[in-house]
Amino acid sequence: MGWFGGGSNDTDTSSGGGETSFTSDDAAGFGGGANMMSSGGGAPAAASSSGAAEMQQMSMMLQQQLLVQQVINDLSDRSYEKCITSKPSETLTGSQVACVKATVNKWMDTNEFVTGRLEKKAQQQQQSRF
Repeated sequence: MGWFGGGSNDTDTSSGGGETSFTSDDAAGFGGGANMMSSGGGAPAAASSSGAAEMQQMSMMLQQQLLVQQVINDLSDRSYEKCITSKPSETLTGSQVACVKATVNKWMDTNEFVTGRLEKKAQQQQQSRF
């Protein structure tokens, strides 16, 4: 059963059979170990600058994904510490599920409130500049 009372996760392979390997010797599709950061020699400046912009965008996306993952991990840790007060078992009790949901909802409401306040302040500062 899922951690938060949901169904089983078909993609979870940690409980036996069907383990997935994330390593591969099949590197042929990646240029045989060539430096991926090189511009390829005689590439035009426009192509190089668009490549740099693309790399910067990809870097920002990865940073955002990392931030989201950190928030999820922090929220999971807080929920666990607050809601799982007895010996952990394979499933959560109804009260534990309700506690986790309440904790997540409180965090989301608070985050939405703070984000709204920061946006209002930013708008007020922009309006006061003009």
